[in-house]
Amino acid sequence: MTMAAAELLKELSKDDRLNRIAISDTGFIFDPQTGQSFTLNRTGLVTLSILKRGSSIDETAEQLSHQYGITEETAVNSVEAFLLQLGRYL
Repeated sequence: MTMAAAELLKELSKDDRLNRIAISDTGFIFDPQTGQSFTLNRTGLVTLSILKRGSSIDETAEQLSHQYGITEETAVNSVEAFLLQLGRYL
């Protein structure tokens, strides 16, 4: 696990910021703190939903691994890349 992704998740979880991000069923995301909005594909939507429940990177990767039939290593790499990309918008 990369420290940058883990630190970003910690920062987004701080002060419940991650949970304040609004998500629509269609993948439209709105961050009320910054006013930023963007859309996610289905996998990003599932990933963010899992993370918002308080799951760690590894726990999220495990769930994605089972749901999409990919290795946990691939899932961890994908979750980390997703978090780093998300950090660019928030």
